[in-house]
Amino acid sequence: MKRTTAFFLSLLAAAFVCFPATAQEKPWMKYLNPSAYFQAGYSFETDFNERIDNTFYIKRARLAMQGELYQSAYFGRLEYEVEAELANSPKLLDCWLKYSIVPEFGIQFGQFRTPLSLENSECHPLDLEMIDYSLLVRRFVRMSDEDVTGISAMGREIGLQFYGDVFKLGRSFSLFRYHVGIFNGNGINRLDDDHLKDFYARVMVFPLKDLSISGYYMRRLGFMDEIHIYNDYDYRVRDRYGVAVAYDGKWGWLRSEYMAGHTDGWRGEGAYVTAGCKFTNRFSVGARCDYFTTNSRQAGHDQWYYTAGATWYPLNQHFRIQLNYTYKQEADRSVSHLVNLMTSIIL
Repeated sequence: MKRTTAFFLSLLAAAFVCFPATAQEKPWMKYLNPSAYFQAGYSFETDFNERIDNTFYIKRARLAMQGELYQSAYFGRLEYEVEAELANSPKLLDCWLKYSIVPEFGIQFGQFRTPLSLENSECHPLDLEMIDYSLLVRRFVRMSDEDVTGISAMGREIGLQFYGDVFKLGRSFSLFRYHVGIFNGNGINRLDDDHLKDFYARVMVFPLKDLSISGYYMRRLGFMDEIHIYNDYDYRVRDRYGVAVAYDGKWGWLRSEYMAGHTDGWRGEGAYVTAGCKFTNRFSVGARCDYFTTNSRQAGHDQWYYTAGATWYPLNQHFRIQLNYTYKQEADRSVSHLVNLMTSIIL
């Protein structure tokens, strides 16, 4: 896998050298369209007592190549994307093919974001209103090292999914969208080592163009030799189920999600609400309330985070500055204050 990752990194780097941005209008650029973004910043965290943590960091440094391999009015559209992460430990993130026969039916195969949680699949890091993803995503969707399963997969898995937009109204608006897929379920850049699979399903309804209501479900599937019962359910069961409501308009946004599920005998749950105002296309402010518990049946496992932040594009859409303040109350009732400043360079 290290050789494969090194190959893709070399390929992406060569693309940036050989295909400068001034060639974007060339017809062949629809097959090879490189992009990149880099995010770095400084964070300061304290409990006003003893603990003081402060550090400069590089959060993301990503190179991507995407394009359209084929398009026909009669035989559909074939697309691909390859994306690599260079920060911290280099790794291959996205590597997929997508074939859309008609708007109502498409197939995606490879490694990509799972349709679990609206924030995970629909909010790109460059579109996210806050610097960090919500606790729900970081702890329940295998986004980070904080995940309750111990698997950090950047919200992605290797698998196959079917998707489509039904009852389309115009080019960019449909009343109904679905995703159904099967994934390995044990992390990125890994073969299936336990012969079990994760089943995902999500339905999105759009009452208005800028408003969506979603419901999603995930379940670990496979044959088990033994049944182990704990608190009236099998402790091997691993599932997730949740709902989301999102509005993203010209002048502001409002998004909320709730998700619950079982992991190794424990039932956890999480939720968040985020809202904000877009004063101009270059400046916005927002806030988010985060809740998560690893065991909803017992007290003393709750986390509460309250975040306020601002996003500013001082020059153009290629340079972004974000400032966040977070009040954190952990499960052990300890309290800390985090100030986070991050810049993004978008190529």
